[in-house]
Amino acid sequence: MFYPAHVNLQDRKCLVVGGGTVAERKVVAMLISGGDVTVISPDATELLTFLAQIGTIRWHKRQLKVGDTHGYFLVCAATDFTAINSAVFAEAHEKNKIRLVNVVDVIPQCTFAAASVVTDGELMLSISTSGKSPATSRRIREHFEELLHASSLYTLGYEDGVPVPIENQGLPYPVYLLLENRTCVVLCEQETPEVERRISLLNRCGASVVSPTPDEMKPQHLEDAFLVIADKSSEVDVSCESETAFIREYLDEPSAGTHFTPDLVIDDNLIISVSTRNGKHIDRARRLHKRLANQFENNGYGVFIEFLGTRRSEILKAFPTPKKRADFFETLINDVEMNGSQQQTCCLGLTNPGCSAECLFNWVRRGKLERANTFTSELLAEVNS
Repeated sequence: MFYPAHVNLQDRKCLVVGGGTVAERKVVAMLISGGDVTVISPDATELLTFLAQIGTIRWHKRQLKVGDTHGYFLVCAATDFTAINSAVFAEAHEKNKIRLVNVVDVIPQCTFAAASVVTDGELMLSISTSGKSPATSRRIREHFEELLHASSLYTLGYEDGVPVPIENQGLPYPVYLLLENRTCVVLCEQETPEVERRISLLNRCGASVVSPTPDEMKPQHLEDAFLVIADKSSEVDVSCESETAFIREYLDEPSAGTHFTPDLVIDDNLIISVSTRNGKHIDRARRLHKRLANQFENNGYGVFIEFLGTRRSEILKAFPTPKKRADFFETLINDVEMNGSQQQTCCLGLTNPGCSAECLFNWVRRGKLERANTFTSELLAEVNS
């Protein structure tokens, strides 16, 4: 499981290495969250070129150079070249100690994973399947787009095919932190329910949790910390403040930290977070959170995602390109066994919670794993024959 965090990017320096469509989505997400974005790439999409021309971003039209990642708060490598992406991670995280580094589609070279995001400009929903099923994440995202009559990052930036400016919407930047074996410090006088919730999440994510009281805290507690959570901002030594220091959450003053832990809906590896722009529309966010909890918690989504995760490596090996893998997962998830001739597509219980169709989703959540595995293997054999 990954740790959900909504990062405050307002006026913080962000670097995207790469200029393709994936890099474009990263840039759009950072801009609507107020990031100060620089792009390094010999080429760029039409939208990125337009944003550079109007001064919204800086674009260095060249290859990456040694030292380019220095001084950034967040770095993302989104090129098509493994060697360049690996070099970005090595310099940014290992050398420059930047905490927030993402290499697209390479989990071992990430400290955070990007989220599928939907926003109507006031509320923001983000979805993660902890890397186990991007296809399921996409289906849920599309459902949320209809639910909120909202846009995802896949649709922002263009109108009628023409690039348009991207405005700072004051929204947080949703990420999912990879905390396995990373040192996380929880600094508090007593374990309140909010503190206990965070410690529980950290433990579920495999973090190495240290929980000193303010009187017990020593400088070494913070030296190697990846993340710090404190009930009072004054308890953290101000000398540690720097753009490349640990990321931090202050429970008494959320705006003073680098991130906050949003309201969550969790079903094993499915994590949905709900937040608002600048803390407004709290009542609306709470109603939506309750509705989503009723829809997704304990309704089989977590076990379905876990099942797909167990077959994911096998499927990735079977198909040489991302598109072919995505097409296979679409076929796998969408297929419904029909008694009649009418075609039907699996709704994943999103539009019809009581659906009892014979499909992979229902087999898995009813515990019919042998049937689900047989169907998956048969489909694999069929497409590879």
